Amino acid sequence: MKRIYLDNSATTKVDDRVAKTVYEYMTEKFGNASSAHSFGQEAKYALDNSREKIAKVINAGVNEIFFTSGGTEADNWAIKGIVAMYLDHNNPVHIITSAYEHSAVYEMCKFYSRLHPELITVTYLKPDDRGLISPESVISAVSENTKLVSVMHVNNEIGMINNISAIGKFCRATNIVFHTDAVQSYTKVPIDVKAMNIDLLSASSHKIYGPKGVGFLYIRKKISILPNQFGGHQESGMRTGTENIPGIAGFANAAEISADEMKVEIPRITKLRDRLYELISAGVDDIIVNSDLEKGYGGILNLTFPGVEGEALLLSLDLEGIGVSTGSACSTGEIKPSRVLSAIGRTAEEAQSSIRFSVGRFNTEEEIEFAAAKVIEAVKRLKEMMN
Repeated sequence: MKRIYLDNSATTKVDDRVAKTVYEYMTEKFGNASSAHSFGQEAKYALDNSREKIAKVINAGVNEIFFTSGGTEADNWAIKGIVAMYLDHNNPVHIITSAYEHSAVYEMCKFYSRLHPELITVTYLKPDDRGLISPESVISAVSENTKLVSVMHVNNEIGMINNISAIGKFCRATNIVFHTDAVQSYTKVPIDVKAMNIDLLSASSHKIYGPKGVGFLYIRKKISILPNQFGGHQESGMRTGTENIPGIAGFANAAEISADEMKVEIPRITKLRDRLYELISAGVDDIIVNSDLEKGYGGILNLTFPGVEGEALLLSLDLEGIGVSTGSACSTGEIKPSRVLSAIGRTAEEAQSSIRFSVGRFNTEEEIEFAAAKVIEAVKRLKEMMN
């Protein structure tokens, strides 16, 4: 059976060039970067070189990149590292974030507001009718106790690109710490942390054809934040524990490749996504597009198929060897509507009838045409069954 992977926003296949690097540092250059002997120094060189490559992509300083186990840890650290500093002094904290943030940010904010309701309040901004968090909504939500704003760069479900530069400019002028989750945008959308006035930025390797289990948090030099882990000197004492050198070296290689190929690869991916939409919309009459395709990231297409259960469509496509994701998230044994789609105004029924297609580096036009044909067939068959 022909297998087609259209879930690249969930994770990506490791690029062969990256896999070679990971293998090399697992089997040949396997030393501990903290060791004084040549094996360790070889690993230390890889660590330093990787940090330099990763920082270069976003115009950051090498001492501003702190490696983590992935995007979730980086997001968690950004929130708790700032909030905990104020809690230490029993000071009230107001956080501004969005209603469609990744759970790593959203749930962390909820946790702290439940843990310290007398000190911590959170404003969850709703996206506008274009699916964007406007800078104006951030400005309007600010109070005297606002200490942190966290707004994602590219939304992982609908692909809309927020104007984080304008948000960052406002936050810098008002001395509010600004964090952005760039897990879906790092090496896919141009980022300059200095020009965009970003204080904290999270990214992950496995979204850019690198290995799983590694990410980073960018922390601007002048930002005070609590360490994420204790018990060693690694990562300048901010995130201790033996560094994952194979993962970090692979991440750096993946970042370098993706950044170098961005200008060619993103237009190619966008063309494939647009072709997929063109073919599906020609064969299915009543679909709803859940984003602005002209202004969003070119790799994500989120569609609602009214009258069709998203889970049923996903399973039908999976039987054809096609991997996609739904607009629903399974939680405690029941299907709940996507928080993202609910935030942009979709009903529970519409959200549960939605599919996210995310195109990536290894997809071809032939795959897109095959997948579109199977989507059309499956939708028609499921509608007939429902009727």
